[in-house]
Amino acid sequence: MVIKLVFKEHADNPDMGERIEAMDMQTRHKSIYAALLVLSAAGMLFLYPLVNRPLVLLHRAQTLANEGLVSESDALIVQAVSEGARRPDAVLQATRVMLETGRGRQAFSLLSQTLLEIRPTPAGLAGQMAGLMDAYGYEDEALTLLLRTVPERRSRDESMQLADLLRRQKRYDEALVEYDRLLAEDPANAEAALGRIETLGWAGDVETALPLARELVRARPDDRAARLVLARILSWSGRIDEAETEYRRLLGEEQ
Repeated sequence: MVIKLVFKEHADNPDMGERIEAMDMQTRHKSIYAALLVLSAAGMLFLYPLVNRPLVLLHRAQTLANEGLVSESDALIVQAVSEGARRPDAVLQATRVMLETGRGRQAFSLLSQTLLEIRPTPAGLAGQMAGLMDAYGYEDEALTLLLRTVPERRSRDESMQLADLLRRQKRYDEALVEYDRLLAEDPANAEAALGRIETLGWAGDVETALPLARELVRARPDDRAARLVLARILSWSGRIDEAETEYRRLLGEEQ
């Protein structure tokens, strides 16, 4: 009897029927939305390891490293990087593994690609990359990596690396430009001053290098590196007796 009265009331009141129908529609929408959320969450759980596979590999590599399984960890890091991971520490570790296993060209390709993809390049990263390549005998590749950096964005250490590599490659004029830039930024940079003097000596300009070397030793009498460069310059200029005296001082045989 009550049910009949309710239906009769709804039939007699069209607005009430419309409200009930609207409520039913809202309920259906909410149910569909909730179902979509559940499906999306399930999809993310399923797809995350596929879409973010390099990150998953790096996480697994860290777990293995913590367990002391270094070789297995290194293998996963190399795999993660080859699949697109560009986290700087992972790239450097993968590079080290490649270099240790004789894959120098592959390592250089990875580093070159990383420098192109990571913008802005973290300070000092190019120097770390070049240092690795240089340490394993890839001097040309190390120089190439540093030359690809923007001069204004190079760290002091990177500029010193670049100048040293240029000097070792007998590109003396370019090396001197780098040393001059360093000294313009910091006239008290003894390391740059020493590198500049030695570069002049290597280039055969010992007459310019010698007074600079003497001046540096006077300013830094306890600097063994400065005394060693002075001894070399003296020897290269034919002043053998003076050179021998400096070498003896370095050896502690003469005060």
